[in-house]
Amino acid sequence: MSRRPGDQIVKDPASDEPEGFDWTTYLGELGVGIIVNTSTWAIAGPDSALTKHDESILSGSLKTQLYLAGGTAGATYTVTNHIVTNSAPPVVDERSFQVLVENR
Repeated sequence: MSRRPGDQIVKDPASDEPEGFDWTTYLGELGVGIIVNTSTWAIAGPDSALTKHDESILSGSLKTQLYLAGGTAGATYTVTNHIVTNSAPPVVDERSFQVLVENR
């Protein structure tokens, strides 16, 4: 699922689901042929119960994705995607969304 910066999603602690960002419009504004060269993800929150795996760059290097698993019910986490483009000089940027973990 593609998220917008600042979104808040609700996730069950037992779910393991994909999340990510579509950088297509932003990269297109930077110029022709600009793509995501590297993508890293970080999770900040009250504990380390929300975990990430299978981080990837998709769709012609225009979208980024990871899977989120676990989390503590009642906790809110910030998930941040940090990218570097293939341009010269490279553009460095990041986007974040919130994850509220609730039993569903």
